[in-house]
Amino acid sequence: MQLNPIYLCKIQKSDINENYTVWLPEQPDHDMAYALVELHNINQGELWEILLKTAAHTSKLEISEVYFQPEADVFVAYTDNFLVGKRMELILNKLILDSEYFNTILLQSPLKPQAD
Repeated sequence: MQLNPIYLCKIQKSDINENYTVWLPEQPDHDMAYALVELHNINQGELWEILLKTAAHTSKLEISEVYFQPEADVFVAYTDNFLVGKRMELILNKLILDSEYFNTILLQSPLKPQAD
């Protein structure tokens, strides 16, 4: 039996400017993510940004100082605050691993889970 790979979000400190990079690679086997990308004509990086911002709002995580820079299907964001970056990492990983949480956040987001 072959298991589909799951790529988790990571936070890394930059050697150049002391900021933290929060990044999440493309999720090749996340069926719901692919369905939403197709439905809304966006890429995965944008999808994860929308879901993260929604989850941050509901969990009262202040992200106004975070610089979001998704690169196609890769989510990328930069912050100078390690704790903010770590919480973002935890939220994104929970979105990937917990389908119930994913659906809850999706319903609170500006994205529609299906076409009208």
